[in-house]
Amino acid sequence: MIEAADTEWVKKAFFQLESKFIFPRKFSKIKINTVSIKTGHSILLLQNHFSWWDGFLGNYLTYKYLGKNFHVMVQEDQVKKHPYLKYRGAFSVKKESREMLQSLKYASKLLEDSKNLVQIFPQGRLQSMHVQNIELAKGVNWLIRETKADCQVIYNAVTVDYLEGFKPTVTFNLLDCGLTNEINLENLQGDISLFHQKALESCIRK
Repeated sequence: MIEAADTEWVKKAFFQLESKFIFPRKFSKIKINTVSIKTGHSILLLQNHFSWWDGFLGNYLTYKYLGKNFHVMVQEDQVKKHPYLKYRGAFSVKKESREMLQSLKYASKLLEDSKNLVQIFPQGRLQSMHVQNIELAKGVNWLIRETKADCQVIYNAVTVDYLEGFKPTVTFNLLDCGLTNEINLENLQGDISLFHQKALESCIRK
């Protein structure tokens, strides 16, 4: 696997670049429906995977609101194709291979440090934002079950609306799923899917 480079200053610099120049040109606004963040805990950020922007949005959320050091699990072929991603916190995963467990153990190791955040796309593949049920890949349950450190799990349902504008409004709908050692894994997928459906419903103008 390919590990993330230890370049926190690069990620923070990109956040400033995104905040001041890139995102204002691409998006009308970014809204965050907040949750309570537990002090002294790392964060496992689960996010729906619907666009090329997803990792960049996770980086923005991390430094704008969550206050952690950003890391993201990315398909190995993408990290090889875009090697700069590892300097932005990306580490690789190769699904359906022996190396996948190595990537999960690496993520769990990162979460032992309360300063860190690890972003994972639980669907394991790109899907439409309008998908109603968020299916959790097996590795997500493994990671939650095996992470013994103090770690808060947050789901981010990202929704996008254009309405009257040329540029879309992006909304981060956050759900506090609980701590890794308290989460009922049998209920987690249903809880996330129900929350995601409500986030989609909130986009409907009445």
